[in-house]
Amino acid sequence: MKHKEHLSRKSFLIKAAVVAGGIFAPSFLNKFFNNPLKKYRNPVLLNAAQPADGRLVVITGPDIKKQTIEKMAMKALDQFGGMKSLIRKGMNVVIKPNIAWNSPPENAANTNPDLVEIVARFCKEAGGRVTIFDRTCSSARLSYKRSGIEDAAKRAGVNIEFIDERKFINVKVPNALNSEILSIYKPILDADFVINMPIAKHHSSSRLTISMKNLLGVIGGNRGSLHWNLHENIVDFTKAIKCDLIICDCLRILTNHGPNSGTPEDVKETRTLIIGRNPVTVDAYASTFFVKSPSEIKYLALAYREKMGEINPGKMNILKLTV
Repeated sequence: MKHKEHLSRKSFLIKAAVVAGGIFAPSFLNKFFNNPLKKYRNPVLLNAAQPADGRLVVITGPDIKKQTIEKMAMKALDQFGGMKSLIRKGMNVVIKPNIAWNSPPENAANTNPDLVEIVARFCKEAGGRVTIFDRTCSSARLSYKRSGIEDAAKRAGVNIEFIDERKFINVKVPNALNSEILSIYKPILDADFVINMPIAKHHSSSRLTISMKNLLGVIGGNRGSLHWNLHENIVDFTKAIKCDLIICDCLRILTNHGPNSGTPEDVKETRTLIIGRNPVTVDAYASTFFVKSPSEIKYLALAYREKMGEINPGKMNILKLTV
């Protein structure tokens, strides 16, 4: 009996140790190795064969007045069931526009502030807790103010915050092309719903900056070093950070001398919004305002090779609307 009791007690202790190890080891290792085990918003690679991922709504208006932009945004979002079907009450919603430059809206260097205000208000009305941020190139305080986006957030009644450099964490990139580990802003990884709101414009290094490159605004570390193998890194940004909705500002586009040195002659009013769930497909369609074929843009060609989305407009599921 004593021998059996000893074995029973020994078995119990072994089982308890295994259970405790299962509970505490991941937490310990996560802390020790800077969260390699924690799964934030790293997506499974987007598959162009999935209709919901590849669907685009392209809507054009007669002008870019605020009331017209609101009608465009509402009509386009209705094709996805409306914002209230996408966002549930209490959701932590992050809106990531381009606020990189100390430049006014008419220069088309940053996302249109009226569009940001309208989308933020829609999210708030749906019950979301909305935060807007960007890691700027120019002074953050000047960029937030002169872009008009700081005031837009206030009008919408949502939170806009400056990037806190202490909140970047290292994240492993699945199937990375160049950057196996990226320093990413934790609040975007913790969000329940992320809306990527780029402006489509020329870029001197990557040729174009749209939603995929807009994610550089939540990447930490030395921005200049990421411009080595830039096209591969842009693909890696997109692999590491899941965006739930892309609302691409093509109301005004910067056709040359981007990202921030354009003249009035470089700004073209295209009065268009492109909305979708797949950043590769959104960017590929937006690129047609600038180039003959999206495959001319290296990061789009790489993303297509990685099976992250369709880049051939002739094969896209596109709904074109007007207001």
